Formats: sequence, C-alpha cells, structure tokens
Amino acid sequence: MEDNKKHIKTTNWGLVFVMAGSMTATLIGSGFATGQEIMQYFVAHEWTGTLGVIATFLAVGFSSDAFFKAGLASKQNLDSPNDVFKVFAGDKIGGLYKYIALITLFLTYAVMVAGAGATIQQQFEVPIYIGSGFIYVASALTVILGMDKITRILGNIGPTIAGFAIVLGLLSLFTNNSDLGQSSGMIHEAVASGAIQAASGNWLVSALNYVGLIIMLNAGFIAQIGIQANNQTETKVAALFSSGFYALGIFILYMAFMGTFSLIVGAQVPTLAIANQLHPWLGYAFIVIILLAIYSTVVSMLWNVAASVTTDGTISNKLVTAVLGFIATAIGLFLPFDQLVNIVYVVAGYFGIIFLFMMIWRALTRLLAK
Repeated sequence: MEDNKKHIKTTNWGLVFVMAGSMTATLIGSGFATGQEIMQYFVAHEWTGTLGVIATFLAVGFSSDAFFKAGLASKQNLDSPNDVFKVFAGDKIGGLYKYIALITLFLTYAVMVAGAGATIQQQFEVPIYIGSGFIYVASALTVILGMDKITRILGNIGPTIAGFAIVLGLLSLFTNNSDLGQSSGMIHEAVASGAIQAASGNWLVSALNYVGLIIMLNAGFIAQIGIQANNQTETKVAALFSSGFYALGIFILYMAFMGTFSLIVGAQVPTLAIANQLHPWLGYAFIVIILLAIYSTVVSMLWNVAASVTTDGTISNKLVTAVLGFIATAIGLFLPFDQLVNIVYVVAGYFGIIFLFMMIWRALTRLLAK
C-alpha cells in the first residue's frame, strides 16, 4: 500500500514530457506551422500582438492544466472525449458544447487537410488534392491504431516540430529583419486592403479567440492525455512546459514575420516563403515539418470525432474514421486555405471564449469557497 502511495506521489518526468509533447503536437497544426494563425491572430495587430502572445500563454496554461486534471480525476469515466465539457459546464450547457466541439473538429480537419494541399501546391505546383489526400490517408491509418499508440507517436513529434519552427524564425530574424522599423504601417495597409486576414479588430479579443479555438479543438484530447497522469504535479508541469514552448514558438515566428513582412504578405504559407528565402533546401525540409505538424493535429481531431460516435478500436470505429475523414477532406478542397482559417477558426473561437470564462468563474468560486 505504501509503495502505491509513493508511486502516485512521485513525479514521472518521462511521462510529463510525453504528455507535454502530445499536447504541443495537437496545438501545432497547419495554422501554426504554415504561419496563417500567427498572421491573423497576432501579426495583424502590429506590435500589440506581443501582448496577445502573453495572454495566450497564460490562458492556454490555465485551461490545459484544468483539462489535464479533469482527465486525471475522471480516469476512464468519460464516456466520450468531449464529455469533459460537462465537467465544467454541467450536462445541459456542457452537452451543447460537446456537439459544437464535434462540428468544429470535423470542419477544422477540413481546414488542416486544405493546409497540406496548399503547402504542397505552393512548393511543387501540383494539384491541391495530392497533399490533402496524403494527409487523409496517413491520419486515418494512425487513428485506427488507437489512443495509446497515438499519444506515444505525437509525444515525439510535437517538440521536434516546435523546435524546427523556432530555429527557422530565429534564422530569419537574424538574417533578414529589414521590415521591423516600418512593419506597423505595412501591416495596417495590408489589413485595410484585405491582403491579409485579421481574426478581429482588437488584440485581446484575437488572443482570447485563439485560446477559445484551442479549447474547442483540444479539450477532449488533452483530458484523455491527463488520464495517464499519476498526480496533479505532473499535470501542472506538463501544462506549463507545453504552453510555454508553444508561446515561445508563436513569439519567435511573430517577430520573424514582422521583420520580413514585405516577403510574406499575401502568401498562403508564410513560413514556407521564409524558408525558401533562407535556402531552397530549407524550404524542402520545412515542407516535411509542415506536413508533420498537420498530421499530428488532424490525428487527434479525427480520433476525437470517431471516438465520440463509436468505441475506440472497434471495426465500426475504423469504418467511421475512414468515411468521416474522406468527407472532411473533400470539403477542404472547395475553399482557399486562408479563408477557411478565417471563417472556421474565428467562429469556433468565440464559442471557446465563453467556455473559457466559465472555467475561470468555476476556478474562482472554488478558490473563494476554501
């Protein structure tokens, strides 16, 4: 008995890093890796975008720790991944959010596979369905392997992707930052003319919308990762590591975009434009990183949707995975990638903002009750 208690209280650092890596992998999808999220949520607000990065770090750290803890407390009692919304908002409101999250996940899967197609098309000038089709097949096959295998795979991929993006941003920032001085005026003009999309007209609303989107897309999956934790220390440290690494990646790419704005304005995949400018071979290497980032995110999304309507690992689950993934991929081929990001992400983000305030209110009332 004492051994069991000791095991529960001891922090398993290997597990902490796997949890943090898996969470990071789910956060870093096509919007982050291609740079479209950073352009629309942060760069579009010029220098006040730095405040948005700070707000994002704080809110993602708070919410992810709460979802990890919900998974730890519930263990195997969550009937479906998105039942975690009921933990914070009750059966009625939480149940509504469960279905909103499912619709958001399905549509965002379409956004992600469109991002893969846009990336391949920009670099190799091939039809967009080639890249989209590749990501669909890879993600569907991975989901069929089941949740345990997914966590291990993503735990290794996430830090690699974030690290590569950070290195790319630093290289760009130190070798080509000629636009930093006049970036505000250039960005203001680009937003006014519609050359780049903006998530909202206010930096704080954009940051909260971004966190709201993360909540809607990742709450269920993060809670499932939390099930594997032994104690709340592991959930807190994993949430801190992941949110901190993620915010650092956002900030460095944000600065790189500010310094090379004239190069990336209008590009569907800004990070790829920077990579090609640094060196052609770096562009080809970054293609792989972007596709890994998209793959790592769509796997968790497709798993979430399929596991919400069927039991993980069953024949029906495998069939639903293949069919729903194919339908979402087909939808993603009809609209330009930047428009998909601006429509689907922003609408989902506003639902997430409301839920974030529910979580904060719940945490405050519990704190005051002590």
